[in-house]
Amino acid sequence: MREPRFFQENSYYHLINRGNNQDIFLFLRDYHKFLFNLGKYAKKFDLTILAYCLMSNHVHLLVRQKACDAISKFMQSAITSYAAYFNLKHKRAGHLFQGRFKHIQIVTDEHLVHVSRYIHLNPTSAGIVKKPEDYPWSSYRHYLGQEKLNFINEKPILGYFAKKNPVKEYQEFVDAQIDYQRDLSLQKLFLE
Repeated sequence: MREPRFFQENSYYHLINRGNNQDIFLFLRDYHKFLFNLGKYAKKFDLTILAYCLMSNHVHLLVRQKACDAISKFMQSAITSYAAYFNLKHKRAGHLFQGRFKHIQIVTDEHLVHVSRYIHLNPTSAGIVKKPEDYPWSSYRHYLGQEKLNFINEKPILGYFAKKNPVKEYQEFVDAQIDYQRDLSLQKLFLE
């Protein structure tokens, strides 16, 4: 029997999945379908989603798995279902995503909070929007109370901040790095 790849129960992971040299979202309905899959399969496999960002050619997720190997089952189901939908809707065949998704285990509270900020700043780093709350395909607006997503659990992240006004403190924490993260992204482009 194959040993589970994600053997740490109650652990956090940053998951990244890229399109196979192509965009994975072409129309609004594609984003909505992917979000539907996130909620559906997170519930099915008892996985908590803390943050996400759907970029045109890749996806970032910050998750907590409760049961051993829940991430593998969740990703396989959500990605396979979405790829089948995408290929049918866009009359295409073949692999939509590049191989297996990447994962980074989160081991400290500080790392968890910084990864959430990194995920929420992806659209500003890419130059798509000036402020992260202007991007509709991330969980950041949920964090700010501007919309409600029933499959996102913001409590582990916001719980890191002061009890008085954690939403405001988190927004300040994210906003403080907009220019810095954008500059790092630009430097990376020039180095590649």
